[in-house]
Amino acid sequence: MSEVFLLLIASLVCFILFLAPTELKKYFSAGGWIFLTLVFLYVSFSHLPENEFVYPILALIALPFVALTVKGALESNPIVFQLSAVAAIAFTIYALLVFVDPIADWMIAAQVESTAALLNAFGHATSVYSWDTMMSGGYFVQITVSCTPVVGAAVMLGLATGPAGTPPQKAAGAIYAIATLIIINSIRLIFVMIAYSDQWFPFFADAVSGGFAGFESFYWAHNVMARILFSAIAIAVTGGGLMFIIPDLKKFYLDSLNYYYNGLKEMKSDIVTALDSALKSAKN
Repeated sequence: MSEVFLLLIASLVCFILFLAPTELKKYFSAGGWIFLTLVFLYVSFSHLPENEFVYPILALIALPFVALTVKGALESNPIVFQLSAVAAIAFTIYALLVFVDPIADWMIAAQVESTAALLNAFGHATSVYSWDTMMSGGYFVQITVSCTPVVGAAVMLGLATGPAGTPPQKAAGAIYAIATLIIINSIRLIFVMIAYSDQWFPFFADAVSGGFAGFESFYWAHNVMARILFSAIAIAVTGGGLMFIIPDLKKFYLDSLNYYYNGLKEMKSDIVTALDSALKSAKN
């Protein structure tokens, strides 16, 4: 059993136990975030040899936010507890979809079939090479479970069915989240497939192609543009749209932004004060 899987299970168990009404909630909340962050760091930096830089940068940027989240959890901060409840729901949904092989395989096969059908409908010749692979223009793209909208869907379903809103609002929010993420992910895969097969981005081949002819177009389309641009679109369209379906989410968003904004300001002030003290001590 891999270290990543063990860390994922530890995080999942902590988040589920957090939902139980015990005096240890704050420790389970903190543990869930710590183990999840370790997974993200491990996975992100393991891809550095493949010239993958988006996730490592995001992992480093996330560290101050994780520190504030763990601090808030140990202080039983209500905002962090709400975030932990969302994470618990999201992680449970993710585990059910990803860790059960028949479900994961079905999602991959469905994504391959639907994406190939859409590409052909738009006049871009694409064939289904195998249950998890498409081919277009002589280039192959293998779909993994991360290429399906499972992660985004789990997070947005966690928001939609989380602490805020009435049951009808949550049901409508869940349907909206699933529908929009399926559409956005299909557009993302169509973009990647066309960009790769038509070689839209033949830049810095020596640095990013890994020795595979034409792979640089896939790298820029999938590893950079799709991850940054389409993630931002999903957050804006799905996360933003949920506010109109579940109005209480707006307060949750604003309270969360406030918590991290003030926390980062305080962290910056503490760092500046510590550096000033260190410089004064060094001079003396």
